[in-house]
Amino acid sequence: MDDNKQPVRFRQRAKQLTAPPTPEALFGVLPRTTTGHGALWSHQADMLRAYASPELLNKPDVALELPTGSGKTLVGLLLADWRRRYFKHRSVYACPTKQLAHQVWTAARAQGVPAALFIGGRSDFSDQDLARYEGADAVAITVYSHVFNTNSAFPDAQSLLFDDAHAAENYVADAWAVDIPAAASQFTSLLDVFGDDLDPHLVTRLTDRHSGAEVRLVPATAVARHAPDLDKVLSTLSGNASYRFKMIRSHLRACLFYVSPQGWYIRPMLPPTFTHDPFTSPQQRIYLSATLGEGGELERAFGRLKISRIPAPPEWENIGSGRRFFVFPT
Repeated sequence: MDDNKQPVRFRQRAKQLTAPPTPEALFGVLPRTTTGHGALWSHQADMLRAYASPELLNKPDVALELPTGSGKTLVGLLLADWRRRYFKHRSVYACPTKQLAHQVWTAARAQGVPAALFIGGRSDFSDQDLARYEGADAVAITVYSHVFNTNSAFPDAQSLLFDDAHAAENYVADAWAVDIPAAASQFTSLLDVFGDDLDPHLVTRLTDRHSGAEVRLVPATAVARHAPDLDKVLSTLSGNASYRFKMIRSHLRACLFYVSPQGWYIRPMLPPTFTHDPFTSPQQRIYLSATLGEGGELERAFGRLKISRIPAPPEWENIGSGRRFFVFPT
């Protein structure tokens, strides 16, 4: 054997860049798949560039308007995954429903975005997937209820992204809501408290268990006037309802009281999200919405004072393919 002969060295592939400088650049380094998007639409790239501006990158709350059919899921996945890679963040992508969360997870796999799906009960979560999320190795895709929960499944998230934020109000407020079924003794007691404020015919319909799905909102003035009596009735609740009541007890006058033949639903006018660390602690909250509105609807839904907005580029109408389909029961 020739001792002077140099050993053969195999050329090693350069390590792939894991933290591209911008969310738009991340799209270029994701693995190509047969089911993923081959290119970004121009308006998607515009939105990603607008987000990456120094003015918005570190804002605590940023909303992007992406109407139906404009490819908001891909934009959302790129933002959530880029913050995971670039800032080494534990990144959470939250959806209103399990079905939508599953669709987003499927889209992430198709696009080559490392993601883990967390729906169902906490006991159903995979320990391996939790370790991937906690180590900032995968984006957690879940539902709103796992974020807005007294025992949040993601108390240490560093970046939060909310899909379909325009339809989030009830999902957010539900964490502080009290449900009282018609079979509970408090159902009738609350009707008695509001006796002078409700039409007798309405009360008759409400106490008929075979009535339809009629829902009424009690006037706010009546709630404020009867607050002490309402407190007495609601303080007799037990179990989870009792715990939820304690969360809103000191602000009962600022709550909405809905009643139907099926029961009472009580929730704050504005969800007190400022008291919920899993929501306030992350460095940034990103909202994807089909419509942002101009009357503060998004701020009210999430209990925020100000949310910076990135409106949809006007030219997206020439590219978007989605349409809304309305179905009327009658």
